[in-house]
Amino acid sequence: MTFHDHLRHLAESALASIPADEADDIYVVSFFIDNETDDPRQPTLTIGYNTEAQFRRTIADASDEAEARWNYAFWLQNDLTIIADLTRDPEGAAARRQWIIELGLWYDHEPTQPDDWMKTIGPTAALIEANFNQTCIQLARHLHDDGAIRSAISKPVPVVLHELEYYEGIARRTEAANPPGLADEFTAWVRNG
Repeated sequence: MTFHDHLRHLAESALASIPADEADDIYVVSFFIDNETDDPRQPTLTIGYNTEAQFRRTIADASDEAEARWNYAFWLQNDLTIIADLTRDPEGAAARRQWIIELGLWYDHEPTQPDDWMKTIGPTAALIEANFNQTCIQLARHLHDDGAIRSAISKPVPVVLHELEYYEGIARRTEAANPPGLADEFTAWVRNG
């Protein structure tokens, strides 16, 4: 199974596992992108969601309602699946490694000098990140287009592609991952925050 096929399979299974009694309350699907052990060769995708009930519970703890609604720190942080995690998804981790090799971006050496990182590993790490982000954008679009999100949640909701910090790149990726206008409230919060 290719890495893209693996991503689709686990993402669709994760969405299908959403409890029916929570589905109507969901307003956003989370695509949290991180690097396992801070290794750029090991990007992971954690899929979860947030609910209106959780949003209401956290308003008092946030600086304003928009932060409670859109900042991952206030969300449920439920892990429906963690794709390509070495422990929780070893098949996905192996498929991810093969995918990076096929892209011609895998490296085995660790930097010994600061210049090593800047000249060789840094640019390669950036390319791995860009390819992984693009793959996650395509996955989100697929989940919208094939009806997996609507089937699991009964309505269209934005898929937010994010890290722990928010910046313009997060807004652009999220826009690209969703049908036009669906993520406007989130991207406005990122850009005006």
